[in-house]
Amino acid sequence: MLHKTTSRLRRTAAGAVAALAALTALSACGGSADGSDGDKPVLRVGVQKDGVRAVLKESGLLEDLPYEIEWAEFTAGPPIVEAASADKIDVAWVGSAPPIFGAAADANFKIVAQVQEQDQQENSILVPKGSKITDVTDLEGKKVAVGKGTSAHGLLLQALKRNGLTLDDIEANYLAPADGLAAFTSGEVDAWVVWDPFVTQAIEQNDAVEITGGSPDEQGVQFEIASTKALADPETRENIKHFVGLLQQAWVWALDNSDAWGDGWAAESGLAPEITRVVAKNKAAAFGRVTPETIAAEQALADAFFEAGELPKKIDFAAIVEPGLIE
Repeated sequence: MLHKTTSRLRRTAAGAVAALAALTALSACGGSADGSDGDKPVLRVGVQKDGVRAVLKESGLLEDLPYEIEWAEFTAGPPIVEAASADKIDVAWVGSAPPIFGAAADANFKIVAQVQEQDQQENSILVPKGSKITDVTDLEGKKVAVGKGTSAHGLLLQALKRNGLTLDDIEANYLAPADGLAAFTSGEVDAWVVWDPFVTQAIEQNDAVEITGGSPDEQGVQFEIASTKALADPETRENIKHFVGLLQQAWVWALDNSDAWGDGWAAESGLAPEITRVVAKNKAAAFGRVTPETIAAEQALADAFFEAGELPKKIDFAAIVEPGLIE
C-alpha cells in the first residue's frame, strides 16, 4: 500500500508530569528568538520533533520579532494540552485527538486555527515486513502500540470501527513514540500506529509496511491551540496571532524549500537528513480558520471515543474553538 509522508508528531498522557517538570530546562535550552536581553515580552511555544522550529528558522521568520520565544519540547500532543491548561505554555501545534481528550478533562485551552494536510493523512498503521497481518481485520487479538489520546489513537479507533472491530478486540499497548519504535522493532508488538517522521523512519530504516492510513479514517487536520489564560491577556493574544501568521508564511516558504527545511529539521531533531528531507518534501499544509466541516468531523471522532469508553464524558467540540485569531 502506498505511504504518504505528510503527517505530524505527537506523548501519551502518562508522560505529562515528566514533560511539565522538564519545561524550565527545555525552555532555557531553546533560548529566545533573537538573543535579546529580555526586554521584550516572552511567548512560550510548545513543540515536538515536528520541524516547527526548523521551518521558522530556515525561512528567516524568527528574525526581528516583537517578542522572544521560549521553546518547550514534548513528545506528543496530550501533555502539550495539559501544559497549556496549566499555563506553562502559551501556544502549540497538536494533532486531531489531543484537544478532544483535553476538553473531556476540562482543560483550559482553545483551538485558534486548523492545519489541513493536503493528502488528508496524519498517521499510518505499520506492521513488520513479512507479517501475516495485511489488513485491519487481521489486527484482531494482536498487540498494537499506539499513543493514548493522540491522533494515532483516533486513526486506530476509526479504522477498527470501519472494519467491524473495537479497541476491545485488540491488545492496545499505550506507548510514546520512542517506546513504540522499540517495541515494534523488537517484536514485542504486532503493529504500531504513529505519525511522521516516525512512519518514514520505520519504513526506510526498519522495513515496516503500511496497511492503512489517512482517509476515510482521518482527515489530516491538526490544530494550533493556545492557553485560555494567554488568550485573556491582550498583549499575549496579539503575539499568538502574530505567531500563527508566521506559521502560515513558513509553510508557503516550505513548499519551494523543502531540502533546506529538511536539513534544518534533521539538525534540530537528531533524525537522519534522508528521513526529514523526504517528509519535508512531501508535507503540504495550509493554516486557516476552523471550518464547520472540521468541527463536524471532530465531533464525530469525539463521539466515537466516548462510545468506545475512552472519554469520561461527551464533549461539544465547537465550544473549544476560539475565532478571530487567523484571517
